Parts: sequence; structure tokens; C-alpha cells
Amino acid sequence: MLVQRTLDVNWEDVFSRITHGHAPPAKQSLEASVEEGQEFAESGITNSGGDVLDLGCGNGRQLIGLLDQQLNSYTGLDPVQESIDFCNRELAARIDGCTFVFLDVFNDFYNPVGAMRPEQVELPFADASFDCVLTGSVFTHLATLEISTRHLTEIARVLKPGGRLFSSWFRNPPNVLSDDSQRTVFPEGDILNILTKDFHIYRSRGGFMGEFHDQWCLFSVKK
Repeated sequence: MLVQRTLDVNWEDVFSRITHGHAPPAKQSLEASVEEGQEFAESGITNSGGDVLDLGCGNGRQLIGLLDQQLNSYTGLDPVQESIDFCNRELAARIDGCTFVFLDVFNDFYNPVGAMRPEQVELPFADASFDCVLTGSVFTHLATLEISTRHLTEIARVLKPGGRLFSSWFRNPPNVLSDDSQRTVFPEGDILNILTKDFHIYRSRGGFMGEFHDQWCLFSVKK
């Protein structure tokens, strides 16, 4: 089971020691994690006893918002080796039931020396391994629809029947189209075309204002 070993961990202090990857103020980051964790539970993305894959886990902040959900396991996957090292040192050492894995896939922004081509990415897990996959701010950095489609195919493969997917995107409109891996924007119709091949979208929020961090969040279930 996913459980914190001791209750006296100062997570704000832990996350203030991040040196690589996305590192917003620790207090703000943890508050967002708790809010998102509640939303995942209320929307049926996560469920008690479930096995969760956090694809693009970064420095693992999302894990903290899931600790009270009685999950069976949490696996974080990321292409930044230093972030995975941080997670193993600071999180896996304090929380049972969590694992962090480095995915050596090429990305112009996050892993420019990655060995695996993103168009051929293979997630290092067996078929039907997870009850849900979280992909916050992943498709916003994948540059092309081909790469995004490949990721969705692999996500569908590792999800159990009826498994859930949370994904976030920058869409056009309202954003200007972009194939920059720092901030990728796809046409809304193209996003729907590639996502609904294997998933049914049952909820969405955000992504209407065109503000820099305003992502289109989609809650989906595997067909």
C-alpha cells in the first residue's frame, strides 16, 4: 500500500531542496498537489486500491496529494534523471509503495541527449499494469501529433480495461499553434481525434482563456 512511513516529514522543506526540473515555490506546489489529488478522487480518475502511473512525474509533487487515498501503488516516470534521483532520495525513502523510473526518451527541452526516439517510445511496463495514468503538462511538451499519438497508444496499452487517464493540453483556439517542445499547442480537433481513438472523454475543464498556464484538462476512460 501507498503509505507515508512517518508523520513528521516537513514536505515543504523537502521540496524546497529541488535543484532540477520544474520547481515552483514549495508551499504553492504542495497546495496544488492536494487540490489536484482531491479532484482526481472526486472525478473517478483515482480510486482506493488502484495502481497509478504518473507519466512525467517531474520532482514527484503529485504523489503528496495522493497519500490519503489508500492507493495500492504509485509509479513515477520522467525523462529528467536528476528529478528521478531526487524522488528516489527524498520520496521513495519516506513512502512505501512508490517507485520512480527514468525514461531515457529524447525531448528538445527536457532530455536533449535521450537515447529513445519519442516517435517510438515504449513505456517499461507490461500490458494492463495500471488503473490510471496521470499526464499533467506532458502533451504540452511533445512537439508533434505523431509523438503524442505514440504516447497515447502506450498509455492505452499499460492501462487496465476501463482504466482512467488525466491529460492536459494547450489547444488552438485560443492559443497560437506551436510545435515548440517548451510549449506545444495543437488544434482542438486534432487533440480530440487522437485521444478518442482509445478513450472516451467524460469531463473537461480550463483551456479557454489563452493565458500562459491555462491548460485544457481532459478526464478520460479507456474504451
